[in-house]
Amino acid sequence: MNKTKETNKPDVSQETKRLVDFLNENYNFRFNSVMGYTEYQKKNINYMDWTPLDKRVLKGMTMMVRMAGIDARDNDVRRYVQSDLIPEFDPVGEYIWAQRDKWDGKDYIRELARRVPTKNPLWEDWFYTWFLAMVRQWRVGNIAKYGNQAVPLLISEQGWNKTTFCEQLLPPELSFGYTGNLQLNDKTQVLKQMAQMLLINLDEFNQISPKVQRGFLKNIITLSSVKIKPAYGQHVEDLPRRASFIATTNETKVLADPTGSRRFLAVQLTGPIDVSTRPNYEQLYAQAMVALHEHVPTYFDEEQTRQIIESNSQFCEKSAAEMFFLDYFEPAADETEGKWMTASDILKFLKKEVGVSLLGDASPVALGRSLTHMEGLKKDEKKYGNAYLVKRKKR
Repeated sequence: MNKTKETNKPDVSQETKRLVDFLNENYNFRFNSVMGYTEYQKKNINYMDWTPLDKRVLKGMTMMVRMAGIDARDNDVRRYVQSDLIPEFDPVGEYIWAQRDKWDGKDYIRELARRVPTKNPLWEDWFYTWFLAMVRQWRVGNIAKYGNQAVPLLISEQGWNKTTFCEQLLPPELSFGYTGNLQLNDKTQVLKQMAQMLLINLDEFNQISPKVQRGFLKNIITLSSVKIKPAYGQHVEDLPRRASFIATTNETKVLADPTGSRRFLAVQLTGPIDVSTRPNYEQLYAQAMVALHEHVPTYFDEEQTRQIIESNSQFCEKSAAEMFFLDYFEPAADETEGKWMTASDILKFLKKEVGVSLLGDASPVALGRSLTHMEGLKKDEKKYGNAYLVKRKKR
């Protein structure tokens, strides 16, 4: 019987070792755990930034490997650079933990807040708490029970540096984590950005519809993690939510959900924001890390929440039903001058007086939400539902 003729095909394990050695001799690799991709640097180029390893670069690497006499294909190179043999790198953790012991004791966070000119005396403390919550959101990952539910909302005329201020909140090392281009109609993309981004600016907040404010936006702001099924994945992945939100608008009446307004720290500017100098990022984040280590609250208590809701009332949109209610009714001091009416009773009266068409999609539930937070209006939980003590206005 004839023996099978031996071939000159090189040993697979030796070729793989040559491939890996060549790549590591010519490139540095790291897996960015925040963005979820491998980054590279060429070793023979000075001052090259870490760059995402895309398909074009991958093909170039394969060509370099083959020109070096190594029998490899794209898949061979990809198999290595996308494997867990590449060391993991967390750019966020690396940056914020490096600042922890550097704080000099000065209050840099409130100093940054003072760059935003406003008559609201609570703004500095609101911003301080929100900023700590933002940094905490980056640290806790999947172990968090609650996400950062507060959203600073900067209100002013156009050209007062609101967007630039938002961009300057992140240091250059973390600037990849900022976006002002969130497409709320693409829910999958929103969830993906909440896992990858660090700060999302809801720019031109007034363009977000009341329905989205009360529904999808209200929901995602409260999330502590996000569940995403990759395009070609076989299962849903539970990813930590990293992103916090900030918002800007040129309009004043922008909050469409009275019950959800407590999540927004709305302030009206009295002048342009000072963005002439960049913040002292090292001290800013060093202060935050010390505060978090000392368990300074990153949430608002009941009294603070009441103050936020009260302040936000000036920025809330009024529905057609609420506006017509204010035309026909006002709060009564007691039962001798007024009577108890449910939201359904009030809406039935308004429909008779002004017509169904002018009330739009008004519902007793939506009107009830508005009435519950109306200043001076007494509410009582009757056996047939909430009732409000009202009296007819003289017309």
